[in-house]
Amino acid sequence: MPKNKSIHVFASGGVAPPIQKAGKQFQEKHGTKVDFTIGKAEKLISEIREKKIGDILSCGAEYILDEAEQLGIIRKESRRSVGNRRSVILVQEGNPKGIQSLKDLAKDGTRVGISTSGCLVGLWDDVCSKAGLTNQIRKNITDFADGCGALMALINQKKVDAIFGWNAFKNIWPGTSDIVEVPKEIQVFRSTGVALISYCKEVELASKFVEYLTSKEVKRIYAEYGWVYSM
Repeated sequence: MPKNKSIHVFASGGVAPPIQKAGKQFQEKHGTKVDFTIGKAEKLISEIREKKIGDILSCGAEYILDEAEQLGIIRKESRRSVGNRRSVILVQEGNPKGIQSLKDLAKDGTRVGISTSGCLVGLWDDVCSKAGLTNQIRKNITDFADGCGALMALINQKKVDAIFGWNAFKNIWPGTSDIVEVPKEIQVFRSTGVALISYCKEVELASKFVEYLTSKEVKRIYAEYGWVYSM
């Protein structure tokens, strides 16, 4: 493994903690540096495309990497999944509204938040359509968030009673919310992916890091944060 070299990883905020922890371990093991730019997927893709920089991109849904591939900024053959996140309802800590199921989100006076960007686009529709509750819950959607962090802020600031999110949010932002599970038959899973950026200058080193991210050792890191995976 080459020493004194570095790679630059662009990662969406909602998937950043486990890959940052893995990056730190990779540095310690191989004496190389792993730098990060963390932000909203749309902005990361725009920056990569405009500046033609970066070695690895990590995002929270395959359709985001599809867009990046279509734009020509990632290498198709390098795409890998590091695990999946499971859809849940997240409520204010302590669940003051006593929300126990998806049907409770259809009750009068319940305030629901959704994200209209990033890996959560359309999640509420996917879940509610399976349950046959689209019309009933749509009327209670009161707030629209721009990504994972903004969505969690709606809960933290008590602007809504519940949000549609991922199980991993509970681990990434501990002590801020409680989880209400939805039945397995209507759960949605989305893959967290990584890929080499087309402008990658350290292809060998970046490829080694991608390989490391799909190892059993790192999958355990993702599992600690709530990702679902198979060995």
